[in-house]
Amino acid sequence: MATPVRASSDGPALLTEHGLMEPVREMEFTAHFARADGEFAARAAAAAVTQVIDAPLSFVSPVLDAGCSAGRCLLARSAADTCRIVLTADPSGITVAATDDVAVPLDAGDRAGTEGLPLLAVVDGMNVHHGPDGHVWVVWKGSWRQAV
Repeated sequence: MATPVRASSDGPALLTEHGLMEPVREMEFTAHFARADGEFAARAAAAAVTQVIDAPLSFVSPVLDAGCSAGRCLLARSAADTCRIVLTADPSGITVAATDDVAVPLDAGDRAGTEGLPLLAVVDGMNVHHGPDGHVWVVWKGSWRQAV
């Protein structure tokens, strides 16, 4: 099981497979990687951002796979020196994005409307967008598990 994000060292987990715990409304985790280090670095960045979820491997695994796929897809479409993997959690679910836009936070880009950005392709369930100033955004959205 991954190391959870906690309010304090002995507090409850704030992010689980079932969603965000009160009083958290949204969270964002980012890992940067050098394009020169390739797919290995992209995979390590995806692993780093998924380690914050306190959930069984059966839940974390698809999120990690999405991060790895998004990184691979970005590397095939961008020549930027630095890239990043961003995991955003909000009440609607989890969004994993890989982008060569290292200046704009994912939530700001999303509020500006990634839906409004030109859609270049849909690859393995991920939307590939052409962002501001020619940046590439590869975005995957997933749902929380229903509490049993």
